[in-house]
This record gives sequence, structure tokens and C-alpha cells, in this order.
Amino acid sequence: MFTVLASGKAAPGVTTSTWALALSWPRPLLVADCDLAGGDMAPGMLAGRVGVDRGLLSWSAAARHDQPVAAAATLLIEHALQVPEQPQVSLIPGFATTTQGSSFTNRAWERLAAALERSAASSGRDALVDAGRLVTDRGCWPVLRAADRVLLTVRSSVRSVHAAQDAVQRLRQELGDLATVSALVVGAGPYSAGEVAKALDLPLAGVLPEDRAAAAVLSDGARLGTKAMQRSALMRAATSLAEGLAASTEHSSNAAVVAR
Repeated sequence: MFTVLASGKAAPGVTTSTWALALSWPRPLLVADCDLAGGDMAPGMLAGRVGVDRGLLSWSAAARHDQPVAAAATLLIEHALQVPEQPQVSLIPGFATTTQGSSFTNRAWERLAAALERSAASSGRDALVDAGRLVTDRGCWPVLRAADRVLLTVRSSVRSVHAAQDAVQRLRQELGDLATVSALVVGAGPYSAGEVAKALDLPLAGVLPEDRAAAAVLSDGARLGTKAMQRSALMRAATSLAEGLAASTEHSSNAAVVAR
């Protein structure tokens, strides 16, 4: 399974949602921070606890242009960091700055997309990507096109829905259709999750609650006891959502095999 999380310009917590799902995922997982504006996954939750010498840039330098996709996929794990809280989760840190992100060419994104797709299909390790905000025509669009599922993260507010509607148009333009796209609503607001999804003309993938204490752990490395974190509203909802996403994709894969 290969899943991408993204949002419109009114940033609704893509990185926090990605971490919540990653730490709840029921199978081995490779997480890639592909935010073009600069990755926050390692400097946030893992700040000061992991090295900074591995990530997208080191992988790109090692995965030569003429290298087979299988070899490039194997290199992903070599350039990833093991997450201390969840040993079955590995993270490929993203760019430190927007300038670094801009240096990643479309060809590099295409190689990364192919490597993530191959890794998810052949290694028994699912892939989860934080794509950040979809606000320009540049960036990791090849990764989104290769994904089995795209979760458009949105809050229940007019401002966030308006930004997400612009992102939906970009997704339709870049992907050709919205068959793989669904809405992930974060927090409560004046509109129900169903109303938000309807306004975007997308199916509803799920809802994650507003939980500032747990979110601060995932976004900024704040301290919260392990049991308190596990019992938090955010992580309980993320566990349910992650299990549902993983199960639905496994069911679809099995159905495809039977159909053949």
C-alpha cells in the first residue's frame, strides 16, 4: 500500500496526521517526508534524537539515473532512519530548506515515485508520504500520481475548505481524475465531516480529532507519557483509521489477484 497525505494552502496539520497514522500503522512502514517547502517530520517529533546525514538528498545522490528501480527501492531503506517509538517504522527525512526542495528535479521525483511504488509492492513494507501543501505546479506530483491513495487533509472551516477546493483542482489536473483521492478531516468545526467532503466532492476517508497535547508530541517533540499518548483521542482515532486503510487496500489487492 502506498498512501500520500497532502493539503491546500491553509495548512491543516498534514505532518501531524502523517505521524499519527505512521505510529499506528499495523504493518511495517516506510515514511517519506516529501514536503517541497522543507520537511518537518524529523526536526519536529524526532528533533535531536536522530542523525541528519540521511534522507531524500542522500538517497538521490546514491540512486543513479541509470540504476534499476529495484536497486533504487532497496536504497530507500539504507537512507532512512528507524523511528525509536516504533521500530517497524522507518523515516526518510526531507529537505532542510525550500532551496533544497527546489533542487529536486522532476526526474528525481519520478525516480522516487517508482522506488516507493516498487518498495510498497515487493518488500512487504507499506509506504506513507507527507507531500505538504499543493500550492504550485512543481513538487512531488509524480509521487502523488504513483500512489494507491491520496488523503487530502482539511479542517472544518470555510478558509480550509476553500484552500482544499483549489488543491482538488490541481489534483484533477495532475492526476487526470480523482479516483484515488479522498478527504481526511481534522478537528471539529461549524460543518460536519460529511459536509466538508461533500463540498469537495470527495469520499470521506476519516476524521482525526483536535488534540493539542498529542499533536504537540508529533509536531514539536513535546513530552507526554507513553500511556497518555496511546490513550489520547488523536492516537485512538489514528489507530482505527490506519487499520481501516490498511485493511481496505489489502482487500482490494486480494480482489485484484482473484480477478486475474
